Amino acid sequence: MSAYHRSRLIAAVNKFNNKDYFECHEILEDIWFDERGDARDFYQGLLHAATAFYHLTKKNNFKGTVLQLEKSMNKLDKYKEPFMGVDIPILKKQLLNILNRLKKKEVPKRLPRINLL
Repeated sequence: MSAYHRSRLIAAVNKFNNKDYFECHEILEDIWFDERGDARDFYQGLLHAATAFYHLTKKNNFKGTVLQLEKSMNKLDKYKEPFMGVDIPILKKQLLNILNRLKKKEVPKRLPRINLL
C-alpha cells in the first residue's frame, strides 16, 4: 500500500470512529474506485459499513442499515485475519452483533470502532 493510500485509509478510519460516516464513505469511495487488486472487496466492505451507520444515525433507517451491513459482511467475509492494518475479525464481530440486534428490532447500545493495528 502506498503511503498516500495508507494516509487516506487512516483518515477514513478516523472519520468512522468519530461517527462522521458520510465523510468516511467519501474517502473510501475515492480509494475503492482506483483499486483493482485484492483490496477492492476490503474497501467496499468498509464502504458498506460506513453507509450502514449513516443510514442508522442520520436517517433512522433500520432496513437500509441491515441491507448495508449484510453487504459489508459479505465483502469482508473473505478476510479471516487483519488486513491492511485493520483488525477485520474484531470489526466483523461488532458488525454481526449490531446486525443481530437490528434484526430483532433492537437499537444497538454501542456503535463499532475500526481498530488499526
